[in-house]
Parts: sequence; structure tokens; C-alpha cells
Amino acid sequence: MHNVAGDCNVKDVGDIFFVLIPSRFPPVPLYRRIADGYDDDIAAVAELHNPRLREKQRVLGNAGIAVDETSPRFQNWNHAPFTYSNPEGSWFFDRFVRCLEMSQDKQTALAVSVAKRERFLKRTKEAPIGLDMRMLSRKVSGAFLDAQSVPAELPQEERRKLGTELLARAKRDALAGVLFRSIERPSGTRVCVLDGDVLDRAIQGEHFRYVWDGDRVSTLYAFDNSGGDEDNQIDPRDLGGHTDILAA
Repeated sequence: MHNVAGDCNVKDVGDIFFVLIPSRFPPVPLYRRIADGYDDDIAAVAELHNPRLREKQRVLGNAGIAVDETSPRFQNWNHAPFTYSNPEGSWFFDRFVRCLEMSQDKQTALAVSVAKRERFLKRTKEAPIGLDMRMLSRKVSGAFLDAQSVPAELPQEERRKLGTELLARAKRDALAGVLFRSIERPSGTRVCVLDGDVLDRAIQGEHFRYVWDGDRVSTLYAFDNSGGDEDNQIDPRDLGGHTDILAA
């Protein structure tokens, strides 16, 4: 591939992006199954070995200037992606490049999330189950490499080779990440954020229920819409198309 990273334009971004995370509601204490009523004590011990918290303290201790601990960069949802490695890697990068991938619209975010959940549940041969998911949104403001012209069908091996070039240019030019398109919904814009400082605070949005039938996610339900189940039902197979199927 001829100098694709070098040919990419730089685009200034100042938009809202979306991603979905697993959700429980009502919330359940993290260590409930083993805490036997001592949730706070066990949580305090676990925090001593929490890499996200150690990294936060390292940044605060080495900053050399006053740092606002309440800034968006230290919000759990913004800080964790740059502390924990994703064993699957990301669209362009292997597991050693810590980053956050999001989508510029909710439908693309859902399409990506459903595909990832299906891959995981097939590997684990999970029995039919309902999965509750929560939409997060945050504003992203910064300069990004625009790689949206790279075909979404590009094989992973070639994407990872290109990713090495994209990462080198992003570092060289002090860019915040890469805009791209992926196979889950080729018409949707996605972003790979390499610099957590360009993230505003994450805001919790709609809840969704993914219905896993043992073979695929067969149905989605949007919890926060008015109307009955039929009104709130989404066919996951429609998410990847060009047409916007989500209610405004």
C-alpha cells in the first residue's frame, strides 16, 4: 500500500462520539459474591493493586505542576482504556497500543458493539441470555489523521501494518488519533483516540438489552424509549446498513 499514512489529511474534530459498555441495573457491588458484607474493606485492598489507580498516582506525582484530579482525563471511563491493554487489539493496532475506539453515531456504535459481543459469546459457547448495555457519549476535540478512505474490508494483517505507519505519523505530528471506517458499518465514522487529554467527561445515555439466542444476538430492545416492546425492538441485522434506523 503506497504511503497511505503519509497521504492522510489531518482533520480537526470537535464532535460527540459513542460507545457501549456492559451495564447492571440496579448496580451491583463489584465484590458482592466474595465480600460477605465487607464490600468496602475488600474494595480498599483491591485498590492497592489496581493498575489504573497506580497510573493515576504516577501521573499526579510526576506532573510537576498542579493537576486537577477531577479533570475528564481521570474519569474511570476515560482513564481505563489508556491503562489496561485490550487483548484483542483495536482496528489498526495490536494489544500493546492502548487507545479508545468510539463511533460518531449511535447506530454505528451499536453495530460494532453487537459484533464484538457475538464474537465473545460464540467463543464461550454461552447459553441464551439477555445482556444489558449502556451507551456512553463524550465530546472529542483534537487533530486526527483521516483514514476514512482506507477500505473497511482491508484484512487485519494489512490493517496492522498500516497501523504501524499511522502510529508513527501520529506521534511525529502530535496528533490525537485516527478517524476510520470499519466493516460493522462501513458508512459510519469511527475514531481511535490515542491521547486521553482530548476527551471530555463521559456521559451515561440509553440502556439496551441484547438478546443472545445461543447463536447470535437476535434482538435488541431500547429501554429508554416510550412505547411497548414492539416499538422499542431493533433487528441487529439492520444496524450495519446505510439507512438510519434509530428514532431521533
